[in-house]
Amino acid sequence: MEESALVAAAKSSPDAFAALYDRTQPEVYRFAYSLAGNHAGAEDLTAEAYRRALIHLPRYEDRGKPFAAWLCTIVRNLARDRGRKAGREVPLMDHDRPIDDWPGMEVVRSEQRCLVQAAVARLPDVQRQVVVLRFGHERSCREIAGQLGKTEAAVKQLTYRAVNRLRDILVEAGYEHDG
Repeated sequence: MEESALVAAAKSSPDAFAALYDRTQPEVYRFAYSLAGNHAGAEDLTAEAYRRALIHLPRYEDRGKPFAAWLCTIVRNLARDRGRKAGREVPLMDHDRPIDDWPGMEVVRSEQRCLVQAAVARLPDVQRQVVVLRFGHERSCREIAGQLGKTEAAVKQLTYRAVNRLRDILVEAGYEHDG
């Protein structure tokens, strides 16, 4: 069944919402995990996102983006709210795949890896998300756009700005590139 038809059916049928859940849950959970950094936090974010989605589903408008993008926006807002309530920003690091395991990081000395990780943590939320998804998870701009509910062009622009900001942060921190 096409996603837009499934969403329309889910507005009146819990069984159809269950089918939407089955279709989108793996992607939403992966995104929640990238924000929470652990399984318990990801499960909490995912469950709360689906609870809120079910409540607000009658107001959902199909704007041509995947339904999972709407859910990921809910997850991102929940994570941001929880971070604010805890008095800190939510770190966006992939704890299953530490920065040392990111592609290309084997050529960077360990003390420089720490600088890079700290620099990534200093990026604004959306730039940090794009960097982690693009370079940590090796996702394409198209995949990231779908996950974040943005256009591919917006993701490319965010990546460009994030890389430039990372460069500035690393220069300020004294990062020296050997090559």
